[in-house]
Amino acid sequence: MSSTLVPTPTLELLAAAAVRCSDAAVRLYQVIAEDYPSSLERRPSQLLLAAGVTSADLDHLLAMAGFADTDELRSRAGRESNRRLSVPDLRFTSRETEPGDRAALRRIAAEEQDNLARTLSALLSNGALELAAASVLAGRRRWVLGDLKSSGYASTLAAALRTTLRDVSLIQPAAGAGVNAIIDAHPNDVLIAYNFRRYSRITLAVAQEFHELGATVIALTDSYSSPISAFATHVLAVDTRSESHSHSPTAVAATGHILAALASAGAKGAGRRDRRRVELSEKLGCYAEPDPEPTP
Repeated sequence: MSSTLVPTPTLELLAAAAVRCSDAAVRLYQVIAEDYPSSLERRPSQLLLAAGVTSADLDHLLAMAGFADTDELRSRAGRESNRRLSVPDLRFTSRETEPGDRAALRRIAAEEQDNLARTLSALLSNGALELAAASVLAGRRRWVLGDLKSSGYASTLAAALRTTLRDVSLIQPAAGAGVNAIIDAHPNDVLIAYNFRRYSRITLAVAQEFHELGATVIALTDSYSSPISAFATHVLAVDTRSESHSHSPTAVAATGHILAALASAGAKGAGRRDRRRVELSEKLGCYAEPDPEPTP
């Protein structure tokens, strides 16, 4: 190991925290101290690999030393050394010399944030989310359907609705399950259906049948011109940032979450039902007990 710089308050904080944390934290501290503060211009993943530790070890060390994240640590180190430390480019590879135009993680995160903001701004400004949530509350029974890539969204939404609402049924994306749902459906029911490119035929068929029955259909889809929109009472148009079937999931998941939250907020006895669910889950031992935090 090469010699370190003269100890600074920041290094001393990290050293003391590392001793209180674990052997992994000590190794991580040594990697940081070896070429401090230049070491902080390396990507966090490079520091982890060099020390043979995990991101949890890094988070624990920073928290124990009083830093929120590596950005705050880098800023403090820069002020102490009177130099500007460059922010590392976060790429998907640790091989510095590998050619190719790889999008940085920061840029991808920014794109997802912009996409989410555009989608939610549009849905809030046109009132679609509020109207859809009101329909979910008014429904006699709530059905949720998502096929292909959308099956995960549907499962998550159904689970969220069940915490505060009764009569929520997740329709499995299969012809038989769709037929059973249509047979049991009532004109006062609500179907919440996810349908994105490439559009699922099963979802479209079930949505059409619910529509012809007179039930309310809420479609989470990629545009007002998508096939399911023809059968929908409410269309929640989500900007997926893509014309292909490989779309961004961020805004899709967030829209479903907000729809469930709005419906839950207006449900009578929602808080009581949620508390009762937690109590029963604890009684049945559904939750794993977290490991105790180490004493500082």
